[in-house]
Amino acid sequence: MKVVIIGNGIAGNQVALSLRERAKETEICILSAETVPEYDPCSLPYFLGGSIEKKDVFKKNIEDYQQLNIDIMFNSKVVSIAPEAKCVTTDKGLEIGYDKLVLAHGGDLFIPPIEGIRNAGVFSCKQMVETEKLESHNGCRAVVIGSGAIGIEAAEALKKKGYEVHIIELLGWILPVLFDEPTARRLEAAMERHGIHVHTGEKVLRIKGDTKVTGVVTDKREIECDTVVVATGVVPGTALAKTALIETGRGIQVNRKMETTVSDIYACGDCVETFDSCTDEVVMFQLKHNAIEQAQIVAKNILGDNIKYLGAYAFARVHFFNTHAATFGKTMRATECLLGKSELIEKESGKDYLRVVLLDGKVIGGQAIGKYADAIGLFIGAMWRKDDMDRLRGKWNKIPQSGAAYSWPLIRLGQIIGPAAHG
Repeated sequence: MKVVIIGNGIAGNQVALSLRERAKETEICILSAETVPEYDPCSLPYFLGGSIEKKDVFKKNIEDYQQLNIDIMFNSKVVSIAPEAKCVTTDKGLEIGYDKLVLAHGGDLFIPPIEGIRNAGVFSCKQMVETEKLESHNGCRAVVIGSGAIGIEAAEALKKKGYEVHIIELLGWILPVLFDEPTARRLEAAMERHGIHVHTGEKVLRIKGDTKVTGVVTDKREIECDTVVVATGVVPGTALAKTALIETGRGIQVNRKMETTVSDIYACGDCVETFDSCTDEVVMFQLKHNAIEQAQIVAKNILGDNIKYLGAYAFARVHFFNTHAATFGKTMRATECLLGKSELIEKESGKDYLRVVLLDGKVIGGQAIGKYADAIGLFIGAMWRKDDMDRLRGKWNKIPQSGAAYSWPLIRLGQIIGPAAHG
């Protein structure tokens, strides 16, 4: 059997590794549009800021592929799929046959239609080649457009390199997909304390400069700069799937076995549209842990295991300077479209903050800063187990002192939340 994997990122490589662990004779070919071995894109801001060396960004070298007997083809962008012939075609006209095909090519950086966006001095921080250009760029004033995790970490990296840094976010607060406003405002304050200028609810109108960046104009101000970093999110790669008439929505549609709507073609990672493990809603959770789990399911089903994916869940950590934050599940804002009674539990101690979202008495999400972020796994466990918080509330004052009468997770939950939170 020959398995062709499109994409050399986390999902594609996990499929290859999981296959190779069990199927020593299976022919595995990875097609990569990039020119370098697998690397961790989440590490790129740390390389940019000098916290790690370039070599530490990479997860593999050429010898690793050879030792695993995986055929890796770099600079090979697949442009079309012919399901009837069971082959793919690259941008160089090369046709490659397959028995099973895996789409794991992720997504593309969303480039907003802003005047001057193609000027010299405009960069992204999503791919190695772009990050290397930014790292070697000789600038001193930077504007980061977008405040997702990559934008926040890129801003920190540039600040550490000595830049004056401004972040511009179109929506009302930073990290709007991951955090509710009260949590985000605390994170904004932490960034301001470290000298990063945060501008929310602000729209970039154009980037100044005839050929190279000289400034950014928004609907509220003009900022002189010589560097712009575009961090406006990722658009799932669906164009390739459409060449095979695979059904797509916001992403490539798959069933619980990670099969697309075309026989013998699977998909996983940032390019797929899947479902929330807690609510069964159709979601796009483009996060590393989901990509790995989906890839493992793909490999098992290629080998005939008939395993169903349990669903994706939102979980992310954000770390900048000396501030650590975590988020999981639904934000309070996201519960507005859900049926049921939503409720909020909040705890605050100095700069440490906890925010837990309940729906009909069960945990469906939460956010934390500081010491509470270290305990976020307890609430994720409560979400997965579907613990009834209403039933437990009457026992909060007993749980912390109860010893072996309750499990350790419940004891810690009782210690953290305590009866006063529900007084």
